[in-house]
Amino acid sequence: MLHFRKVTERDFIQIDAYYREYANWIYSGAHRICDYAPGTIKMWHQAYDMEYAFLGNNLYFSAVFDVGSPRSYLYPLGPDDKEALSALREHIQEKGSGKLSVVPQECVGIVEEVFEREHIIENSLRAERAWADYIYLKRDFENPTGRKHHRQKNLINRFVRENPEYTCEAIYEKNAPQVLAYFQKYALRNSDTSPVDGLEFPAVCRILQAPDFYGMQGMLLRTEGEICGFTIGEVYKDTVFVHVEKADKERAGAFQVLSRDFQRSIAGAALYVNREEDLGLEGLRQSKLSYGPIRLDYKYTVEIQYAKNTDKSSKTLFL
Repeated sequence: MLHFRKVTERDFIQIDAYYREYANWIYSGAHRICDYAPGTIKMWHQAYDMEYAFLGNNLYFSAVFDVGSPRSYLYPLGPDDKEALSALREHIQEKGSGKLSVVPQECVGIVEEVFEREHIIENSLRAERAWADYIYLKRDFENPTGRKHHRQKNLINRFVRENPEYTCEAIYEKNAPQVLAYFQKYALRNSDTSPVDGLEFPAVCRILQAPDFYGMQGMLLRTEGEICGFTIGEVYKDTVFVHVEKADKERAGAFQVLSRDFQRSIAGAALYVNREEDLGLEGLRQSKLSYGPIRLDYKYTVEIQYAKNTDKSSKTLFL
């Protein structure tokens, strides 16, 4: 039986320990969806009222993604997909219905098998383009070359030419308050443009108030000694997840230089970069496409409905 409890900052140690112990079974398939990265859970746990549960060797998360909407269950993590999904199916059967979100495309088949197609609400299995993650090769940020990255390289060259004294430095406890002050001013200058902007602000502020506690890596960009951009992300297994990236829009090439130098600063065996979704915003979509993604990782949702049973004998038919 699954017993969910709210994710709090006190739970970060236990969740991090799970990600270390079961790393062989997390991101072991084709997808590199950002929602399962440990930093994503920490960053958004309050905004989406996230809950978690352990059962056997498996870890489960649930979230409320939209105000007034029912709680969604994320695809479970662990070494045995079918066992984990079967436990989640029993949990949903007890409730009579439920919604699965952030289902990797490669896992749709096993979801249909375990939950059985007759219990899947018609036309509820879908993936929205706006919420697909953009996946890139890390080397394309470190050294953008060729026609595919021509625009990116030109913008970098322009920024370096116009700001020859620019510097990049890692974000840590000492300079984080400066980045926080920059971000607060940045947020005032830029009105809400996406469904998550209002939720993102307090989440980013919490990270900048305690970057080491959140286990993030970050970099700030300065011109003439003043901060003009910053980025925050994390490395898990072979992927760099870029959770936050802000820069002065009037400085051509600032985003590109920040992205390049941040990826260059990350040592180790990471091969991929996940720059998350475009949220259906045309400008953001064109920007993400300009970096030359190698693919989009789609996230499926599916709604499950079981017959409601009031007596114990009929209930056992579904267990």
